[in-house]
Amino acid sequence: MNMEHFQALEEKVNQLINRIMRLKEENNQLSDANRQLESKIQDLMSQHEQLKSEKNQLEEKLNGSINNQDQQIKSRVEELISKVNEVVEE
Repeated sequence: MNMEHFQALEEKVNQLINRIMRLKEENNQLSDANRQLESKIQDLMSQHEQLKSEKNQLEEKLNGSINNQDQQIKSRVEELISKVNEVVEE
């Protein structure tokens, strides 16, 4: 092997080493970005569960309030019917 061939081989090896180093750095950056995104996904999932729980609580309160209002209206209607019946029966 003459010196020119060796120098050409050496150049290719150096290029390969540089490419490997760039790819390792890129891989590290992508791994960091992936970890950050996974963390953000976990935070969002936690927030989603919390909001879902709050929504359910609000729906229960609303349903309780509606049931309470329905019961009040029913009682008032029954009172009115009773009064009407008293007047009609006289």
